[in-house]
Amino acid sequence: MNSFMCDKCGLCCQNIGGIASELDNGKGVCKFYDFQTKLCKIYDTRPDICNVEKGYVFFKDVMSYEEYIDLNYKLCKELKRRSL
Repeated sequence: MNSFMCDKCGLCCQNIGGIASELDNGKGVCKFYDFQTKLCKIYDTRPDICNVEKGYVFFKDVMSYEEYIDLNYKLCKELKRRSL
């Protein structure tokens, strides 16, 4: 079973609009995202939806773990493509 290897680019944290409204700063960016460090200010206590490994619980009835990890990589790649 593979795990998701995050490169900590911060693009997912800058594109949460419609995903986690309680974390949205009103501009589609997580209110806990630090633009200077490109890191999460509450990383150790972040919600499960922000943790790819723990977030699988929300999708386990819809797809396999491998499909879920693959989808996360595809979404990550798309965010990077759009940011160019």
